[in-house]
Amino acid sequence: MKNYKDLSEDEKLACLSLYTEEAKEDEDWYIRREAYRALGFTEEAKKDEDWRIRQEAYRALGFTEEAKKDEDWHIRQEASGFTEEAKKDEDWHIRLKAYQVLGFTEEAKKDEDWYIRQEAELYFKVKND
Repeated sequence: MKNYKDLSEDEKLACLSLYTEEAKEDEDWYIRREAYRALGFTEEAKKDEDWRIRQEAYRALGFTEEAKKDEDWHIRQEASGFTEEAKKDEDWHIRLKAYQVLGFTEEAKKDEDWYIRQEAELYFKVKND
C-alpha cells in the first residue's frame, strides 16, 4: 500500500476507508471533513481547528453548552438559537440575528455596533408609524 503522504488529494478522498486515522488528521480541512462525513463524526471532531468541521460535528452529535462558548460565531449562533442570551453575545452577528428574530429593544439602540443601532432605529421607525 502507498504511503499516505505520497497520495494526491483525489487518492486520499477515494481511499478514506484505507487510511482512516491519517485522513482524520490530514492538514487539509476538506480531507478531514470528508473523513468524518464518511466514517462518522466523533467527540474529537468537536475539537478540530476548523470551524466547519466543529459545526458539522455539533450538528451530528448535538449542540452542548460547550458549543455556546466556541470561538467561532457561526457555531455559537447555532448553539444559542435566538434567545435573550444571544442578544448579549460578544459577536455582533449573533446579536443582530437575535434582535431580528425576537424584536429590537431600546437596549439595541445603544448597542456598541453601529449596524445594530441603525437596524434598531429602522425597526422602531416602522413599528411606530
